[in-house]
Amino acid sequence: MLHVLMNGQIIGDLDGTAKNLRLRYEASAVPAPWFVPLSVNMPADRARWRGAKLDAWLDGLLPDRDAVIQRWRTQFGIRSRNTIDLLAYVGEDVAGSAQFVRPDRLDTVLHQDKALTPLSEAEIAAIARAARLDSLPYDRAAHVGHFSLAGAQAKFALQKTGSGWALPSGAEPSTHIFKPAIPGLDDQDVVEVITMRMAALLGLPTAFARLTNFGGESVAEVERYDRVLVNGSWHRIHQEDLCQALGIYPFQKYESQGGPTALACVDVIRKFCGEQDVRTFVRSLIFNYAVRGSDAHARNYALLITPGDVRLAPLYDLNTTLSFGDRWAAHLAMSIGGEDRLDTITTSHWTLFAEQAGLESDWIHDELVAFLANTPDALTTVCDSEDLANETHRMRERLQTASALWCNEARRATTR
Repeated sequence: MLHVLMNGQIIGDLDGTAKNLRLRYEASAVPAPWFVPLSVNMPADRARWRGAKLDAWLDGLLPDRDAVIQRWRTQFGIRSRNTIDLLAYVGEDVAGSAQFVRPDRLDTVLHQDKALTPLSEAEIAAIARAARLDSLPYDRAAHVGHFSLAGAQAKFALQKTGSGWALPSGAEPSTHIFKPAIPGLDDQDVVEVITMRMAALLGLPTAFARLTNFGGESVAEVERYDRVLVNGSWHRIHQEDLCQALGIYPFQKYESQGGPTALACVDVIRKFCGEQDVRTFVRSLIFNYAVRGSDAHARNYALLITPGDVRLAPLYDLNTTLSFGDRWAAHLAMSIGGEDRLDTITTSHWTLFAEQAGLESDWIHDELVAFLANTPDALTTVCDSEDLANETHRMRERLQTASALWCNEARRATTR
């Protein structure tokens, strides 16, 4: 059994076997003004949840990496396939505000004032190297602290303190995520930072990213938007990705794998967040089209859940494939008007998507025109920024040429 905590309050517990997991909300917590459910898909109008929704949601807390999961099972002596047996060791600092805590750790997590281990630059470099070993090499065809970070790309998390970086545990949350480049994709960490900065420059709410170096180890550093500093202490904000919100297992995150479509994402965002966030989501689809971003699947979008409010989270995990030389990605993660092949999408597909999504086709066309016109200039501006100029000189010309070429092609394909 695991206690489920949110910012120092017990909201329920998890129990059961791998084939029969059960979430129970604490009756005394539900009426509290600070209470939020684990998922919009598992509200507190029911005291207990079990079945595929819960199983998929919990799986979404863990990495999409069988090798990492197996290494953890070996490290912690876990023979079962029960997700909560893993969360007992890595569930104290996951995405969002929920903590999954063993009974023997409960008093420590609830009452420990500080649980931070300061780290030197050399120690962080060693963590980065270890994380890089967990990275899968890029396929053309196709334990660090008490936390688990979902996703296939290797990453680790630390807390920023007044004197440097520290490894958090217990009640202390991490505040920043660090991601080494994917082996086989030169400068992928730099490209991720460039893409994130471009999205922000083009007016999309985006997590702040920069390039950081620890002892010769280059990593993309991303500020966690699900953390907030209040009166000198860091607090967690709850979130879930759109696979979790839709009850979809993480291995189905791509539409081509049976995962959520863009229209399914529009529906859940409209239902819980509202029309403004629907338009932000659609603008993000257009941005990924403009940069040939092929990895914008449902796990790379999230909902921020606070008492009485649900909003689309800032964008994260953005990557242009225009840096791939002649190996540009061929498909979007979510189809537009039934078409996911980037070189085949035309005005008619975007017009059909607008109709299906309940949006004005003129508005989508105007956004397409704006993004395709402004993306190459945004790329140049970001590459010229003071903190990136020395890192981007190797790829700047290639990226600029590719961006201008693709945006011109896309403009011709989407001209009315």
